[in-house]
Amino acid sequence: MNRQKSSARFRFFGALLLLAALIFVIPALKTGDHRLYLLAVAVPCAVFLAGTILARIFSLDRMLLAFSMCLCSMGIAALAPSDPDAALAQALRCAAGLGALMVGGALIRSLSSSLLTSVCTAFLGLLLLAGKLLAPSLTAPLAEIALSLLLLSFASTLTRQGPVAAVSVAFAALALLLIRGDLTEALLWGLTILFLLFAADGRVIIVLPSLAVTGLLFFGAVRLFQPIQAAQEPAVQSLLISVGAVGEETLPEGLQAMESFSLLVHLCGHYGLIFTALILLLFLPLTLLGTFVASCSRTRFHAVLAMGVSLLLALKVLVSILTFFSFLPFSPSAVPLLTSSLTDLCAQFFLIGIVCGISGRNEADLAEDAHLAMLAK
Repeated sequence: MNRQKSSARFRFFGALLLLAALIFVIPALKTGDHRLYLLAVAVPCAVFLAGTILARIFSLDRMLLAFSMCLCSMGIAALAPSDPDAALAQALRCAAGLGALMVGGALIRSLSSSLLTSVCTAFLGLLLLAGKLLAPSLTAPLAEIALSLLLLSFASTLTRQGPVAAVSVAFAALALLLIRGDLTEALLWGLTILFLLFAADGRVIIVLPSLAVTGLLFFGAVRLFQPIQAAQEPAVQSLLISVGAVGEETLPEGLQAMESFSLLVHLCGHYGLIFTALILLLFLPLTLLGTFVASCSRTRFHAVLAMGVSLLLALKVLVSILTFFSFLPFSPSAVPLLTSSLTDLCAQFFLIGIVCGISGRNEADLAEDAHLAMLAK
């Protein structure tokens, strides 16, 4: 049984490393650019070291880490053919995100669902959301970091103080997002909270009023603020053609100014829609692994937190695809791990690190149970 598991893991890592190498080697052979050769060596080595040494040192889930590193590598590959300098910058961002993943995996082992955790994370999260209102000159995208902290607060508050206090914090965050005009983030946050309430509590007296308040707040914000329309289908098609043929310099000026614009456009332009769709399918096992970790958790705090992270990332992928093809009348949002925003990338890696850490703790609990069972014999 152990031999088959190890063999399957070895084959998966081998295929992943081969893909990461070929996707950089082929453009390097065409252009002869030494920076692409550097990426062809550095990216597979980083994936291998993260999936073996770092996963063992920090007791992280190797499959979750491997899927995350693969998606992150595709973000670097999306920029490599047209702009090697931007690809190197994206690789440095991914390295910083990997550090955030390790922090999340180590932090969750010592973090508990206490009143201090609830208050501190809620205060910091709401402060970051209100920062744009208090200081309009602040342009750094901090919504992802704020939602990561607020998700920790929601899980801790729901576990210790009950659903009423947890919903109050969630609605305060939702109101701030709507006031800021971040309708896409507000939609993601509202859906995540509603699904978590239904899964963790399930009482109609809690879920139905929460659904009604969320709908009223969102409807009022949509009527009050004019949502930014997504790019129309002809514009998306011309953008894919221009990115595939010429490069990033042909992007419209408005899109160049968007730091967190999705790398999905570049990936489609260089490698085609079929390859991009296959890459996006990697989010399915990533989400399923997260829900499996949640179902195996010993504490309610870890279960709610792992399920919340999985829901938030899965819904973000879905909303990103719908806005990309103009099915939702909002501004295009970046796919998780396929973004050029350093703060968003670190926040997403931090959340994945939390799930990896919970998985490592679950394995440690199972090993301890097996040890106690052997002593009992």
